[in-house]
Amino acid sequence: MTIRFIWLLSLPIHIIPFPLQAAPGEAGNPMWPSGYVWDCTAVSKTVCERDNKCHAAKPDQKGILLDYNRSQISFGPDAVKIRRHYAQTVTGSPLQAEVKVELADNRVLWLTPVDASRVFSTIWAGALIEPKGGVVLSITSSILCSPMKD
Repeated sequence: MTIRFIWLLSLPIHIIPFPLQAAPGEAGNPMWPSGYVWDCTAVSKTVCERDNKCHAAKPDQKGILLDYNRSQISFGPDAVKIRRHYAQTVTGSPLQAEVKVELADNRVLWLTPVDASRVFSTIWAGALIEPKGGVVLSITSSILCSPMKD
């Protein structure tokens, strides 16, 4: 027993510094400072079909509620779990930040701030992309999101 104890004491000890605060851009979703619940609206819709044609369609009128607190997006009465979401930035991009939200049903929501500084506007704009597998190959909706007021 003593030999094992001495052997453990002879192992090199490595000190790994851990930051006490996350680096800028790693602290979380850039939408969160404005709120965790967002009211979104589809303003246009494009349907692309297998025959190599796309056409405009009337956007869905039911409201879209992006709720980070519950980790879900509600489309009218139907809620879909958020599989994962993350922010990405591209050096030199005028967009400065994009948020990708992947849903459990394989839809993807891409959002970017209308005002990159978020001084004049807290609205985020983007697209909801819905891949399909039949005659319709994909449905893409233009989305505008604003934080819910308390």
